[in-house]
Amino acid sequence: MAISSGLLSCALQELSKSFFRVDLSFSFFGDVALKAETRITVNEGKYLKLIYRKQHEELSRVRTTVVAKSVRVRPATVTEMLQNLAEKGLLRYTRYRGVRLTEKGFAEARKLLRKHRLLETLFVRFLDYDVQKACDEASKLDHYASEDLVNTICRAYGHPEACPCNKTIFSHEGCKENSQGEARWKVI
Repeated sequence: MAISSGLLSCALQELSKSFFRVDLSFSFFGDVALKAETRITVNEGKYLKLIYRKQHEELSRVRTTVVAKSVRVRPATVTEMLQNLAEKGLLRYTRYRGVRLTEKGFAEARKLLRKHRLLETLFVRFLDYDVQKACDEASKLDHYASEDLVNTICRAYGHPEACPCNKTIFSHEGCKENSQGEARWKVI
C-alpha cells in the first residue's frame, strides 16, 4: 500500500506536535503503566503563575487585557498563548469573558509558585538578597528547579509557610514525608 507524500507529511506534522507537547515516561508498579505529563515552556509558566495570582490571591477576574498589561504584550499575543494553554488542558478560555485555570492548570501554577517562593526564601535568608531582587532572580530560575532541590530547601528552612513577600508557600506531600526522622541539618 502506497502512502502519498502529502499524507505522510501531514501525519508527521501531527506526530511532532504531540511529541513536543507530551513527555511519555514509564513507571513500574507491578504492571507497566504509561504516564503522560504535559510540558510547559518558561513563558507558559509565567502566564500560569500570573493567572493563578490574579484569580486566587487577588480574587479578580482574569481577562486578556489584564494579562496583556501585566506581561507587556499585545492582547492578540495573549489570546494566542491562552489558546495554547487551553489546548493543553491548563485553562478554559472564553473570548470576551476571560480565563479560568483548570484543575491541571491550578496544580501546575501552584507547583511553579512553590518553587519560586522557596527560591526567594533561600536567596533572602542565605544569600541576604533584598526581597525584590530575590523575586526577580527566582523568576528566572523557578521553571528549572527540580522538585528534589525545592524540597531540600524547604526541609532546610523547616517547611516555611510564607515567603519573604509574605505569600503562602504551598506544602508538598513528598517533602514532608521525606523529612520525618530526617533532621540532618537546618539553615539559620
